[in-house]
Amino acid sequence: MTCQRCDGLMVQERYDNLELDSAGYEISGWRCLNCGAIVDPVIAVHHQTVRKTEPDRLWRQRLKELVMVA
Repeated sequence: MTCQRCDGLMVQERYDNLELDSAGYEISGWRCLNCGAIVDPVIAVHHQTVRKTEPDRLWRQRLKELVMVA
C-alpha cells in the first residue's frame, strides 16, 4: 500500500484504544514510513466522504495557496 500524502511505503500496525471502557482493545491501521501519516478505518471513511463531497473546492484552495507562495 502506498501513502496518499507522499506515495511512501505504508506498513500495517496495531494501535491500542485508550478509552477507559475498552481496555485491551486494539485497532488495526497503516503508518507511512516516509511521512508518518496514519490511516485507520475511521480516517479512511472520513477521507472518502470529504473527497466525494468537496474535491473541487479543496483543489481550488490548494491551487490558490500554491499561487500565493510563488
